[in-house]
Amino acid sequence: MLQAYAVEAGGLKPVSPDPVKLSDVYWIDLYEPTPDEQKAVEEALGIRLRLPEEPARFQISTPVLSSGGTLTLTVLLLAGFDVHHPQLVTTQFIRTKGPLVTVSKGGSGGLAWLAQQCDDCVPPGSSDAFLVLLDLIIECATDMLDHVGEDLERINRSLFQHHATRKRRLRIEASPRRRTHQLEVILTELGYCREVLVKLRRSVLSFRRVVILLQERDDESPLAGKLKLFEHELKALAEAEEDLSATNAFMLDGAVGYIGILQSKVINILTILGVLLTPPVLVASVYGMNFKHMPELDWSWGYPWALGLMAVSAVVMYVIVRMRGWL
Repeated sequence: MLQAYAVEAGGLKPVSPDPVKLSDVYWIDLYEPTPDEQKAVEEALGIRLRLPEEPARFQISTPVLSSGGTLTLTVLLLAGFDVHHPQLVTTQFIRTKGPLVTVSKGGSGGLAWLAQQCDDCVPPGSSDAFLVLLDLIIECATDMLDHVGEDLERINRSLFQHHATRKRRLRIEASPRRRTHQLEVILTELGYCREVLVKLRRSVLSFRRVVILLQERDDESPLAGKLKLFEHELKALAEAEEDLSATNAFMLDGAVGYIGILQSKVINILTILGVLLTPPVLVASVYGMNFKHMPELDWSWGYPWALGLMAVSAVVMYVIVRMRGWL
């Protein structure tokens, strides 16, 4: 798919990708391009495109490549957050003498979602779309962290119930089935937050590598100051992600701990029941033996006697359990 963008009122407006006018647009976005689309861009800009062979999942081996008057920057971009399907998309930013060219493989729809975030993001007189897109990406990553932080705050209240009233906590404790279902939902949500944070960390690290390498190449150019600012912002994102990851891990441990407590309560109740029923079962087994000479079998009150002995033994065992603090 080939999509071209032009600047209009400070925003990015999709325009018809006319091969004759491709060199005059602000930004060209290619998503899994066909051979004809690739050839049209190459002929219009006089460059040669090297498409990523397959989506990378962890780290880019060659993040910066200079060849034939073009500079190719390869990064991992986190996309799909808005549809609850986060995935890392291998994206190339190809800086030419004309418009910026982006090539992405994986995900869906290329970087159209990024262009939709640009309402008034292009400063007047801007000719470098890479800086504008990088600023947009950092802003989107910050919004992702904000959303994840809000989700973790909500999960934290639901998990520990420290803001709930005493009546509500007692109601939850009185229904182990409801609490178990709640913990299952919490674990699922924590797993999603963890996935977003891990993939965002890999994306931020790939961008930091590219920015640092660009700083080393253009140390004396006017671009160096802007790149230094981006490097600081990416570092701040990495630190925020580490903090949220630690919070996520703490709540995961808390959820597993609560599940262990629920299991212990169930096992404790079953154990106490076994202890309370052991003396009555012993009495019943004694009077159930088939001996000829058992005086109690001839008693008129033999049956009530056996029942009473079972009840007394159970009560005595209950008192012992209570005095020990086991129940």
